[in-house]
Amino acid sequence: MRHLVKQLLDQELSRRDFGKTMIAMGFSTAATESVLSSVAVAADEGVTAAAFEFTGNGGEVIVECLRAAGVEYVFDTNSTGQATFYDACGQGEGLKLIVALQEGQATAIAHGYELGSGKTAALFMPSIGMPNTLCNLYNAWKDRSALVVFSDGQSSDMVGRDGFQQVENWLEPTEQFTKWRWEVRHPDRIAEMTRRALKVAGTPPGGPTYVKFPRDIMTAQDITQKIYPADSFNVPVEMAPRAEAIDQAARMLIEAEKPLINVGSEVSRAGANADLLELAELLGAPVSQGYSVFSDFPFRHPLWQGFAGMGFPKGLRRADVFLNLGSLMPDESIITAPVRDTTKVINARLEYDVIANRHPTELAIAAGMGETVSALLDSVKSQATAEQLKNISTPRLEKAQKDYEKTWASKRRRAEKKWNNAPIIPERLCYEMDQVLEEDAILVVETGDRSPQEWMNIAPGKKHLIGPTTGWALGWGIGASLGVKIAQPDRQVIAMVGDGAMLFGQIEALWTAARYEIPVTMVVFNNHSYDGERGRIYLMSQLARENKEAWKDMSCYLGNPDINYVDIAQGFGIIGEKLEKPGDIKKVFKRAASANREGRPFMVDASIARRGAHAESTWHPEISIAGMRSVKV
Repeated sequence: MRHLVKQLLDQELSRRDFGKTMIAMGFSTAATESVLSSVAVAADEGVTAAAFEFTGNGGEVIVECLRAAGVEYVFDTNSTGQATFYDACGQGEGLKLIVALQEGQATAIAHGYELGSGKTAALFMPSIGMPNTLCNLYNAWKDRSALVVFSDGQSSDMVGRDGFQQVENWLEPTEQFTKWRWEVRHPDRIAEMTRRALKVAGTPPGGPTYVKFPRDIMTAQDITQKIYPADSFNVPVEMAPRAEAIDQAARMLIEAEKPLINVGSEVSRAGANADLLELAELLGAPVSQGYSVFSDFPFRHPLWQGFAGMGFPKGLRRADVFLNLGSLMPDESIITAPVRDTTKVINARLEYDVIANRHPTELAIAAGMGETVSALLDSVKSQATAEQLKNISTPRLEKAQKDYEKTWASKRRRAEKKWNNAPIIPERLCYEMDQVLEEDAILVVETGDRSPQEWMNIAPGKKHLIGPTTGWALGWGIGASLGVKIAQPDRQVIAMVGDGAMLFGQIEALWTAARYEIPVTMVVFNNHSYDGERGRIYLMSQLARENKEAWKDMSCYLGNPDINYVDIAQGFGIIGEKLEKPGDIKKVFKRAASANREGRPFMVDASIARRGAHAESTWHPEISIAGMRSVKV
């Protein structure tokens, strides 16, 4: 009997064969069913670990909580206050520590891991390093990424003295960028607050949480706590929309003459992209990409109309019905146009508290995006025949295809004029990269223009886009790409960052890439300039409006010195190549792929053409402190 049960639990024997064998051995059918039922319960208990009591110091309790929650990686910058945590990590299995040299980059790595895996990411920071986390913690907050940030701190009996590494309140600076924050004041609360931080961060819509553990809490001894598995405190959010609201929305879409669908990250996080594509094609409804860290709709699809955030999609101001799925509504605050006041708005969000805050809303749907898009698809199919839907969609799809071909022909003509130029134009770099990269490569983007989105095949089942972060705070892309690769080790990951972004504290991330052999190809779009900033400064300058010739670029030229990122990477033991000629693009990226296959990161320093107002200027304020000396010291 024991042997049979083991075979069943090990899935070496089916339930049917188990039953036959039991009956052959003389057991009744009722007895056989009873045994099968008991074994099924045992099997379930084997899959989901039961709660258990654990006794140890503060750091050990935290580690046991994380292990029980299924956390695989902790992203860290070192601190003496974490000694008990380090000891616990080193003495057990199941928890991997990834160290970064700077807290902001540790946060970016954790953020990338969450975006690449969909799992809550855990960070452990020194309290004095918390200010360094804030820029990329803000980015994670904007992207609704589930991050749990722990920190150590001065002992409780020392607070309030303005002493070593002390401020009045370490929680307060994180308040705007966290869903919840807490300082543990009693050892008996360690497990409870660790669980709560994980639960709050990972409950959709996600976001960062922060828990501070003073040193006396970390070092407290002989603490007995109940440790619970993840399924004991996870909160699955399954929010089905109201049936009558879905039917009304479907009718509005079917009857609309000029519908427009706007899609955001809630759709990608719900895995509803395929249903969204089917819905759009079923109606022939054009789609705009809302403000999102993901590519939520294929950018090369004829129905795609552009970006409703940092851009102006076609048809936005002409739409009579606007279906917003899981995104901010477009308006001036995200640098786009709002819908017309006469447009009928259907606003569907999981993050329901933002619905109708500014825009009048004809129909509000507070629900999960997976459930909403699936229900809309079913309702449209039930309210119109296949022939009716074909009559609606066919002329729209035919027009969209013609418009798409015309737009692409125009883009190609413009690009061809400079196709063979050096420095390389971004369009050619991205186009050539697209040809040589793996079909399902993940692109982590922090560049100043949208050449990656426009010239690379980004779509479900093809290349996947992560970035730019909707926070748009620079200094994110390299660290994020390392986190994505940790989450997706079997997919090719390419970081694409501007040289300005690279200089925002990302050099330190190269150490982590080298230390942990994270085989990411890092591409610096090096044009020695902040093109976007220069263009916006020029646009806003009163002097430029009144006297274009007198205007000077005071802050955006990054040459002199011209930085060599390959040399910098070599200082961390990372190989790379400078890319200066368009004819060398494919060769360089094939060598990068070869290095990645060997388990090594690779740096590409790509010489890119500057663009926009005064792009040709290399003027900058000539200030030499050395020249001001009266004594040469």
